[in-house]
Amino acid sequence: MKVTSIKDEGLDKIFRVTIPQSNLNEAIETRLKEVAANAKIDGFRIGKVPIGIIKNRYGTQVKGEVIQKKVSESIKNLFLDKNIKPALQPKVDFEGEPMGDKDIKFKVSLEILPEIKILQFSNIKLERLIADVKDIEVDKALKEISKGQKSYDTIKTKRKAKKGDAVLIDFKGKIEGEYFKGGSSENHTLELGSGQMVPGFENQIIGMNIKEEKEIEVKFPSDYPNKSLAGKKSIFEIILKNIMTSKQTEIDENLAKNMGFPDLKTLKSSIKKQIESNYNKTSRNRVKRDLLDILSNQYNFEVPKTMLENENKIIWERFEQDRKAGVIDELDKGKKDVELKKEYKMIAVRRVRLGLLMQEIGSNNNITVTEDEVKNVITQEAKRYPGEENKVVEFYKKTPEALNAVRGPIYEDKVVDYIIKNCSVSEKKVDSEELFTEVVKENENKKVNKNKEKKTKPLKTSE
Repeated sequence: MKVTSIKDEGLDKIFRVTIPQSNLNEAIETRLKEVAANAKIDGFRIGKVPIGIIKNRYGTQVKGEVIQKKVSESIKNLFLDKNIKPALQPKVDFEGEPMGDKDIKFKVSLEILPEIKILQFSNIKLERLIADVKDIEVDKALKEISKGQKSYDTIKTKRKAKKGDAVLIDFKGKIEGEYFKGGSSENHTLELGSGQMVPGFENQIIGMNIKEEKEIEVKFPSDYPNKSLAGKKSIFEIILKNIMTSKQTEIDENLAKNMGFPDLKTLKSSIKKQIESNYNKTSRNRVKRDLLDILSNQYNFEVPKTMLENENKIIWERFEQDRKAGVIDELDKGKKDVELKKEYKMIAVRRVRLGLLMQEIGSNNNITVTEDEVKNVITQEAKRYPGEENKVVEFYKKTPEALNAVRGPIYEDKVVDYIIKNCSVSEKKVDSEELFTEVVKENENKKVNKNKEKKTKPLKTSE
């Protein structure tokens, strides 16, 4: 194999590779003998077929296999010899007809991963906010739980439904005369004024009587999660079956037992642990955000153009989807596409750069994601869809892209945790209000300085 470098510009490389025909002929002859040893052809015993017949029948196929194998081996050896780490799959262009009788010549065009010199993490200073859970916060959470555990009594005197009542209804939704999936329910309990349904739905039930039937018209919000319904007008057929008054549940031992806890003390303890977990998650996200900002400022290596183009395309496509749904960041409103594309390209640069940095740090320190870690995340995701857990798990098994989408954040978090462990981290005791106030202030500052950040930093932090 002969290798010639014909382009060496930054991360862009092009090599010309030549495989002598003599090497191919030798490999082809060896492969034909292997085929002959096991070929089944009428009129001949296995292993006794003349080589001429084997060549006539399998020659073209064998030559194609050998060329493919030799090209693959040559590229692999090229990477090993030159110590090349390709950013993406290389492009191979043959010069001339590879199936002819001359030497095989082809170009290998690729972008390599940049060399990244990892700096000392011990020089990075971070601050972790620590908040203790107060009894008053547990009591507040208990009150919210009791509100969600309301019981209902049927009204004793005949009257129309009013705000604050709970009604038992059947409803069926239509869009352009066709019933739509997920738009129907029977014996649905709805507290009027709770905001549980689409805006305008509950208000139009107020004033209805028991056994009354009615059609109401509502419009789904432009930012409705189900994009197929967002912004569309719909007609709902309503049957009001009962009107009930709500009764507040007392915070006592019965409440705890109804929620599956042995007593109120155990319920309170569980609530406290959940709040602590939320505080720790908020604090950790803040530290992570600060860390990524620091790393983004510390590293400024070149990124592969193709990786950047792919990331930029993903970001812009998401923006256009949101724009069609009417969901646009306030700071993006009124801007021309040329300006927006420039800003979002800077976001793409930072994401790619931080991604490559995380990969390099993880690789250097043997950080990996186990199958159990992936399964755990998928299991948690499946629990969000009661009755369809097996479908969710099966979807991930059959969809490599979805599995990578699970594996990626796990890997990033493990690398981030490794870096934080080796940084200089101080702790600051705060109350819960200050913990969340700090987060709000940071988000507000980011919005105010968003345009400036995009010009001075390659990419905004993870959010």
